[in-house]
Amino acid sequence: MLSKFRKSAGVLAVVTTAFAATHALAESRTIVIVEGDYFPALTHVEPGDELVFYNNTTVSHTVTGAGDVWTSGAIPAQGRFTLLVDADTPETFSGPAPGDATATLEGAITFEPAPAD
Repeated sequence: MLSKFRKSAGVLAVVTTAFAATHALAESRTIVIVEGDYFPALTHVEPGDELVFYNNTTVSHTVTGAGDVWTSGAIPAQGRFTLLVDADTPETFSGPAPGDATATLEGAITFEPAPAD
């Protein structure tokens, strides 16, 4: 009887762990590069999430994390760049405005929870 109880408890522990792990799955967050801006300008993330930068312009664009910690390299028009977020990912990023070498686009991520609707 005790052996059967231990097996049941073990199965319950495995199921509980699997259930908890599915809620901790990373999410993919898209940031669209448009003429003159990043959309959204602020993205709520958690470590393990992916940021997908989609270049919706007609020219290539480079995105760089604060302190040059990371860079996308040139993202071609209609191209994508994916960045895996970790706890050390800088909270701001920037790049030259498409078509205007004197202007800079700025965007940010935050590890704070998104506000409730």
